[in-house]
Amino acid sequence: MKTIRGRLTRWFLVSLGALWLVAGASVFFSYRAGLMAGMEAELRTMCRQVRSAAMPGGGGPGRGGRWSDPGPETAEVLGPEVLWQAWRPDGAELGRSPNLVGDLPRPADPRARVVTLADGTRVMTAGNRFGGGRHFQGGPGAQGGPGRGPRGAGGGPGGGVDVSVARPLDELQAKLLRMLLVLLGSGGVLGLLAWWWVRFVLRDGLSPLRRIADEIAGIDGASLDGRFGDEGLPGELQPVVDRLNRLMDRLEASFARERRFSADLAHEMRTPLAEAKAIAESAVRWPEEGGMAAWRDMVASVERMEAVVQSMLQLARLERESPGGGGEAFPLAALVDELWSPHAAVARARGVTLRSRVADDSLVAGDRAWWGHLLGNLLGNAAEYADAGSEVVVSTRVDGERPTVIVANRAGGLRAEEVGQMFDRFWRADEARGEGTHCGLGLSLASACAEALGLRLEAELGEDHLLEMRVVGR
Repeated sequence: MKTIRGRLTRWFLVSLGALWLVAGASVFFSYRAGLMAGMEAELRTMCRQVRSAAMPGGGGPGRGGRWSDPGPETAEVLGPEVLWQAWRPDGAELGRSPNLVGDLPRPADPRARVVTLADGTRVMTAGNRFGGGRHFQGGPGAQGGPGRGPRGAGGGPGGGVDVSVARPLDELQAKLLRMLLVLLGSGGVLGLLAWWWVRFVLRDGLSPLRRIADEIAGIDGASLDGRFGDEGLPGELQPVVDRLNRLMDRLEASFARERRFSADLAHEMRTPLAEAKAIAESAVRWPEEGGMAAWRDMVASVERMEAVVQSMLQLARLERESPGGGGEAFPLAALVDELWSPHAAVARARGVTLRSRVADDSLVAGDRAWWGHLLGNLLGNAAEYADAGSEVVVSTRVDGERPTVIVANRAGGLRAEEVGQMFDRFWRADEARGEGTHCGLGLSLASACAEALGLRLEAELGEDHLLEMRVVGR
């Protein structure tokens, strides 16, 4: 399983390894270039030593005025590992080191070179031309000095000498190998230390995530009231914890609604079920008693259960389907008159009247059937629970492009603290709980319809217990 820790460790080590390779290669090649430059400088110095030993007047019997063989004493001075060879300008060999097998390349330019000798030895060689105006570097110039005489031929004072000096690369290669081993060893040690340090840092850095994961693992339906603590958390995790706590708020409210819904549903169904059972038992025991009245009571109980079931099915459909806020505009006044008709008889019996202040040209947009469910439940609730002899007023107020529809009535028995519970499922005011005609789902259905249409249903209890139900556009 891929983990954040594994990915961060892998990428960090790969990046560190790449940086170490670049740095190690730079150090290695810089060290190599330094060794090569140092060896070349030594070879240039040795060229001058060989020239000094071979130059005219360099000392010793038989050397007066002519270039001569530097002699075996030069090999003793330079050491047995140094190879040298000298030539007269005409190409004739002037001398060589005793241990030289084959020939060294004659100097053609001032640059040092790495060559392989006849015996397979790899050496670095550097050469120089002295005298006769052909000096490359480090020797007398063309305008005088002990190496310059009158122009002449052969090995006389007017000629010059070519000197090549070489040294095996064994010691240089050994130094480079030691440097390479040091770099590889230090890289391995640093890699292990970096791996341990990265694991330690990541374990410490990811510990807040483990803490949150442990807290999440301990949450169940019975502990939804707990919240995630943000003390000591890094700033990057603060928004995560804040959103998790908001999620917990929503889950707690949802579970509370479901628990309340289950309890209310059981309560609402228990009474009509008990009534139906009692009527059925009486009819079985005493079939000659009861008659049509008992059957009517049975039908009323069944109708109450049927109303609850139908309302619940309608709520489930509203939560599953959503027509949205789109649709053609239609007249609102005609819809209000149409929806009041089914409740007119109940309202008339209670002395409640409707006054519509909706203009004939007032239009609303959306699905007309869903608007019917929404306003029908609001008007039905007003017809049933408005104060007797009062008035239900339907009006509109333009807020932006969409009107706000208001259904207002007086509700003397409603308390201000109960307004926030009016849209809960199965909620009914205390004085209405004894009635058997409603199950407390009308306003929940209206709120669900508003949500499905992209609207918001609000309730406010004003002065003189004037209750306003407002359908507000989002």
